[in-house]
Amino acid sequence: MSAEAPSRAAQRLFRWYQRRHPALDAERVWARLDLESPAPGELTLEARLVADLAPHRAALAAAMLLIFGLGVSLVWGLGPRLVAALSARGGFAAATGWALVPFFAGFVVHGLFILVVHEATHHNILQNRFDRSLGNIALGLLFLPFLAERYQHTHRVHHRWVNTAHDNNWTAFRDKLSQRARVLYVVYELIPILNNVDRLAERVPVRRLQAALAWGVALCAALLFRPPVTYWLLVLFWLNFVNANRLWVEHFGHYRGALANTYSAPLSFGIGHHALHHRDPRVPALVLMVGLWFRRKDLSLRHGLYRLLRRRDWAHFRTQQPDFAPSTAEASAGPARPPETRAAARGRDSTGGA
Repeated sequence: MSAEAPSRAAQRLFRWYQRRHPALDAERVWARLDLESPAPGELTLEARLVADLAPHRAALAAAMLLIFGLGVSLVWGLGPRLVAALSARGGFAAATGWALVPFFAGFVVHGLFILVVHEATHHNILQNRFDRSLGNIALGLLFLPFLAERYQHTHRVHHRWVNTAHDNNWTAFRDKLSQRARVLYVVYELIPILNNVDRLAERVPVRRLQAALAWGVALCAALLFRPPVTYWLLVLFWLNFVNANRLWVEHFGHYRGALANTYSAPLSFGIGHHALHHRDPRVPALVLMVGLWFRRKDLSLRHGLYRLLRRRDWAHFRTQQPDFAPSTAEASAGPARPPETRAAARGRDSTGGA
């Protein structure tokens, strides 16, 4: 499930950083004890990173936006051209192009979404009111303008009420479908856009100008890149596939008393450091990414779908809370989470992640 120690490159990097902060204990950081059972006065690795990087906030924001711009050009500029070049060869090359390029592009779009849209939702880029516009512009450039304003609101609600009755991450419809027909639930989660039907009743405050901004940017991007509709649909499918698997590892398990898991995922800019992210949403993505290099992981992204289909006790943490409906909770609640990680569950974000 998890490596026994950080990679050699990560160990060397940690020793270099340890020269600046001699109080850091590599073993405690790896075991996440500085997060879950801190000694009196002990600062976490991530708190030290945030303090050290604070003077360079503008440079980091510029780097994030540069990475985002390069990623957008890669996905919508180079990607379709590569598919077209492979399709021109016909046969196996064409099939490989349509199968692999959108698959890889879906992972890239997911990473770009985390880096800018998700971070702007938590005001972690510009750290002012313009983050709202920045997030919606990014949604337009990723050809996801239909999420403008809705995603930001829904995500903040999830943070405020994570694993409670008000958590829109796990609706009553999803719970019933998962319990009665798990394969059908998996199919539902894997259908982009339609898998949000159960959330349509949620009232979402939308600023029309912000939504129009996202759609306007998407239109300009479409005129610039002109990606084939089939290519966009395939990228959207794989993006949603990554998101679904994230859900199945972030807030799923077979143990009680957990807030979220810590896991590894490619091109995810630290979103796998999920327990800490819920405890403090203002920790920037790049800090979460670096911190995760030195942390023990509970899972990896590849475990999501496999465990959901193979283990009946692999359920959303909402179903394992004391206030959950007894008939369902009895069927899904597993053993208590090991003591070394139970403390993380008590760090529920009470600020709403704004």
